[in-house]
Amino acid sequence: MNAKFILLLLVVTTTTLLPDAKGAEIIRCSGTRECYAPCQKLTGCLNAKCMNKACKCYGCV
Repeated sequence: MNAKFILLLLVVTTTTLLPDAKGAEIIRCSGTRECYAPCQKLTGCLNAKCMNKACKCYGCV
């Protein structure tokens, strides 16, 4: 019983701490305009926003 709880806790902790694959490439920015060209190269769309000095690329709708 105790070993199962520890294993479950380990799995939950590991999955929450792992970075997601989409955010693996970090593009630094100081304004949203700096994100348009790099995000267009990655996703093919101009949908982007600068948040916390890093670009957030959105896919095409």
